Amino acid sequence: MSGWLISLWAAPAALGFALLFNAPPRALWAAAILAVIGRLLRDAVMHAGIDITLGTLIAALAIGALAELWAKRARLVAPVFAISAAIPMVPGVSMYEAVHALMKLSGLTAGQSGEAYLVDAGSSAVRAAMILLALAIGIAMPALLMRRR
Repeated sequence: MSGWLISLWAAPAALGFALLFNAPPRALWAAAILAVIGRLLRDAVMHAGIDITLGTLIAALAIGALAELWAKRARLVAPVFAISAAIPMVPGVSMYEAVHALMKLSGLTAGQSGEAYLVDAGSSAVRAAMILLALAIGIAMPALLMRRR
């Protein structure tokens, strides 16, 4: 499946979470569009050879900034758009890999080395944590910089 088609699937995910968070109907399209923009931007940055963490930060900054602009226009709060749009970029695969490696580690018998599983679990967990941190910083930073005091 091509990259842009996968990015389009971010829209239904964002719509689902926006509905779950009881977002007003006029905010649904904005959340879906911001999710697709963020996912396309992250994929483009990664295609250029940049790490997924930095790509996620750049995409989250774009989502946060566009959500602030859209919120002023729609007279809503920006997190209504931004949180729902960022959820499709949550690193579920990295979290799964970390837990899967820990489960393999717990199933070892005495005398077997679990060093490789421990390294896999640690690296996957750190990658997932860094991506989540990039999402949080990327969404919060535009709100802190763009809002009037």
